[in-house]
Amino acid sequence: MTQLARSDANYDTENAFLRPTASEVYACQFSSWYYTFRDMQPSLANSEPERSGAHIKHRKNLTIQSIVISPLPSEFIDYLLTDGVRLPDCAAKVSSCMNDADCNVDDRWDSHDEDEDSGGSGEQTRFSFPSLTEEIQSAINALGREGKKGCMPKLNWSSPKDATWINCGSLKCTTAGDVYLLLKSSEFVVFDLERAWKDVDDDVVQRSDEDVIGTSVPETANQEVNATAQSSIVDKNKIPRNFRFELVLRKWCNLHPSMEFRCFVYDHELIAISQRHPSKYYPHLQQPSCEQSNPIIGVIQKFFCEYVRKRFSGGRVHRYVLDLYVDSQERTWILDFNVWGSRTDGLLFDWKELMELGLNISSTTRNHKLLERERILPMPQFRVVTEEMKSMTYDPLSSFRGPTDVIDLIGSCNSDNGESFADNPSFEDFMKQCVHPSEI
Repeated sequence: MTQLARSDANYDTENAFLRPTASEVYACQFSSWYYTFRDMQPSLANSEPERSGAHIKHRKNLTIQSIVISPLPSEFIDYLLTDGVRLPDCAAKVSSCMNDADCNVDDRWDSHDEDEDSGGSGEQTRFSFPSLTEEIQSAINALGREGKKGCMPKLNWSSPKDATWINCGSLKCTTAGDVYLLLKSSEFVVFDLERAWKDVDDDVVQRSDEDVIGTSVPETANQEVNATAQSSIVDKNKIPRNFRFELVLRKWCNLHPSMEFRCFVYDHELIAISQRHPSKYYPHLQQPSCEQSNPIIGVIQKFFCEYVRKRFSGGRVHRYVLDLYVDSQERTWILDFNVWGSRTDGLLFDWKELMELGLNISSTTRNHKLLERERILPMPQFRVVTEEMKSMTYDPLSSFRGPTDVIDLIGSCNSDNGESFADNPSFEDFMKQCVHPSEI
């Protein structure tokens, strides 16, 4: 199997900047990997033999149930890129976080909401895509039974986790309006739309169904995958030909943040594991008092070797970042794949350090030229927030707490300067007005 050309020669040791290749960016988009790790056939797992000879019980699903909506209407992309936070005509409710008494479900932005004598400089661009709205709501209903329905939305790569301030601090969506509101308020989503393919190294992907281990993709999806994979970058700032944006709705699961981990893979080896949320200290993640390694390392490494190593992208992409979740039964679940390099947060590692780790592992592997069954697994570096680090932790999303004008609105509720409540509307009043954008 031919391995992709690597861009490590372009590595700048001064600032640890790594440009991903077009193949790596493509491989990390959701639909490129989801079908590989969902509804798996037992015979299609990596099946690296255990030295103990014990029987391996292979799992059918390694990632959370999701629905991919693609292609997306061009007007929906235009809607996401327009200024302002407003819902399309086809969305009935601004947010499920608001009480029905505060927001009539029949209230929506339509022609009657625009004052004819508003005196605006020009007509507001209005959007409506009822078919997409219906498809989103049907998907939400399909992902959970009544009372437990909900989804987490994302585009090809990014979820709108920077916009949770507008959805009661959560990514959980139960209506199409929730989905629109989160996506419309997110800078991460804009990155997917405008800059995902910017500053990538051009390369050519030759993808065939037999090369991809265990891929179970519908025929139409395979045709789309092949067409996209073989397209070339027309310009460093442009999207590849035949590429399609996609809306992903992932079944909502209440995950404990302490058991989310970010894993760094180089030359098909797991070289480092970081606590996924570096702003929190979790006592149960601390190193055991004895000299033994943290048992979480073994759980993650075993999962990686049995199910992920050389299976992701058919083994053609050798470096990437993998987000995992370990549940209470020590089952590991794939949450996401991200490109290797500085556009992905290294969390408790810096990228210069990760690159050196990767190159050292790669050099060791090539020098020994071990057979696969004789390969000695390197022990990945494992980092969590320790008690000594508690006062030095940071939140990568700390700069995405909401627009300053909205924060001012919230603060004005507790004003002590004698102004009336009417002069200082609350955030809830502001959200009510979002139903009728012309009134803002």
